[in-house]
Amino acid sequence: MALECRQYPIIPPKVVAIATDPVINPVTSFPDPVNLPGELPIKYGQDLTSGYRRPAPGKQDVGATPEVLKPKMRKLLAIFAAGDRTGMAARLFDAFLTDTCRMVTYFDDPDLNAAVAQHENIKFFCDAALSAPNLARKSSGAIRIHQALKDAGWDITKIVVPKDLGVPALHQGNALCDLLGKDYKVNCARGFSVGDFNNGLGLMINGVQHVYVVATHYHYDQAANQYCITLKYFFYDVFGLDDEDLRRFGADSDYSIPSAVGITAWWQLQHQHGYAPLVTRAMVEKTYVVPAQ
Repeated sequence: MALECRQYPIIPPKVVAIATDPVINPVTSFPDPVNLPGELPIKYGQDLTSGYRRPAPGKQDVGATPEVLKPKMRKLLAIFAAGDRTGMAARLFDAFLTDTCRMVTYFDDPDLNAAVAQHENIKFFCDAALSAPNLARKSSGAIRIHQALKDAGWDITKIVVPKDLGVPALHQGNALCDLLGKDYKVNCARGFSVGDFNNGLGLMINGVQHVYVVATHYHYDQAANQYCITLKYFFYDVFGLDDEDLRRFGADSDYSIPSAVGITAWWQLQHQHGYAPLVTRAMVEKTYVVPAQ
């Protein structure tokens, strides 16, 4: 039945679940009309903004020009993405650093999609968002896609969309250079990190800000008492920094550990030299066959 699900497209595709990070202070809208038809624009915080010559909140400063700041920011790749064999993190950095006249854009990458799809936190999120009875991973006691479909009499056009899903994070592992301190800055510069802080995911995304789950195909088989559903999970995060990021992780000077210097250079490029952030958009697609019970 999973293969047959392709015979039953939903036109237009329908959003069936939403997750939003509750700590976001939504100030800036940025739509995704192709993937989220009919939905209101997603809202992001200060990290989606950019500008020129704005003073740093703590007067942090590791360089006066983009030519000085760019290589300092790029050192973050060696620290947090030394294990990335696909080049996806470097491509994201290239996209950010290419053009100061660029507007906010989406960053899509097939290698990022593949890495996200294999992440244990994402696997759990995808299954728990459906919470079907034949899945091991569920959100116990919560209304998720399966329960909403049941309440709608298995009519997906009448579903009440669950909007209280918790957002996943891609931060397994450690950024050891931040833990070791200034005396270990040589080791930090060589990339003394593990897990998602070595493969690039913690640098590229870390905490997901929004997830929209879109049903593209659906068929309820009353005789078989089951349904099939194809879901596309869109994970959104901002590749950009806000003032709180700088306060927590930035550098007081060039003598700080390289990760702090790189983060400060990143903030300065974004808020003092007009380098617009990007919205990382990862997509995972899954088809399920589920008993209607």
